[in-house]
Amino acid sequence: MTKKVVILGGDGVGPEVADVTADVLRKMSLDLEILEPICGEKAQAELGNFFPDETRKLCDESDAILFGASGTTSGFLLAYLRWGLDNYINIRPIKYYPGCRTPLKDAEGIDFVILREGIEGMYPGREGDISLLTKNLPEYRDILGKSFADYGEGKFAVRIITDSGARRFLKFSCEFTLQRKAAGYKGNLTCVTKSNVLRESDGLFYRIMEEEIKLFPELILEHYYVDDMARRILRFPKDLNVLTTTNMFGDILSDEAAELVGGLGMSASACIGGTVPYFEPVHGAAPDIAGQGIVNPTAMMFSAKMMLDQLGMADAARALDDGIAAVYREGRYLTHDQGGSTSTTKFADAVMKKIG
Repeated sequence: MTKKVVILGGDGVGPEVADVTADVLRKMSLDLEILEPICGEKAQAELGNFFPDETRKLCDESDAILFGASGTTSGFLLAYLRWGLDNYINIRPIKYYPGCRTPLKDAEGIDFVILREGIEGMYPGREGDISLLTKNLPEYRDILGKSFADYGEGKFAVRIITDSGARRFLKFSCEFTLQRKAAGYKGNLTCVTKSNVLRESDGLFYRIMEEEIKLFPELILEHYYVDDMARRILRFPKDLNVLTTTNMFGDILSDEAAELVGGLGMSASACIGGTVPYFEPVHGAAPDIAGQGIVNPTAMMFSAKMMLDQLGMADAARALDDGIAAVYREGRYLTHDQGGSTSTTKFADAVMKKIG
């Protein structure tokens, strides 16, 4: 059955990587209905609305959404895609493809996944003036015995971890790791917290992790504090399999890990679990290079590959992955961030030729 896919360019370089990826998908002659409604900066300029009602309706009715980048105008669009659609699972693969630029002498074999809880924690920003806490929580004392009034003027941010939110995410983390084990990967699941300091919120997260893993005796649970995990990603990247963590920690660690395998231009993600899944490169709008035709579209194409897998088109996903991998192995058509001089469109053309 034909799947309906909405591709949203968004802001900055988003439309550039979206356009070439849409072109590749169309040339692959898949059973997809690909729609590219207006949104972001272009919609704001032409219609006075960065996310028109017609565009939102198409998204609500689609099987999947492919999103380019969020910038100054489309922050609310990103909120709709993640929180509005309840996409609480963020999957960020970290895999080395021979030929890409890496700071390591030997990156061959790096292949792990960071699972990031997508809608709780520090995101979206729940902030305010400390005076609000002073007024509404006058009796509260922290571990130092201080009240909020003792801190004087300033701002606060609230971090939220719920039992239900953590449990559904960590259950998925176990199921995901079990699927990787069945595919030949390790069976270790690494939970990353800062529960030695954030004893209540991260303490709850890890206690639920311990409960859920008991239902999966085939798996091995590991636990590291986030500062130690940041070091381990650099020191032992080939030993890692699946990392599961909270929203902000996952955001930071995945950006760090991406640098080992070519940078954000290579880093894709899937945001699933809600009513309509969406897929996006980890990089942002990059306004400094927007419109120059030099942005690397690999992350967007890898996101499209993840989308195809989610839609049950495994053969097409594999063909796209193989095509991208072949271009990097050959090394003739690499973009500027990878040490080459190939334009965005010519890179996409090279991938398409490898796919055939």
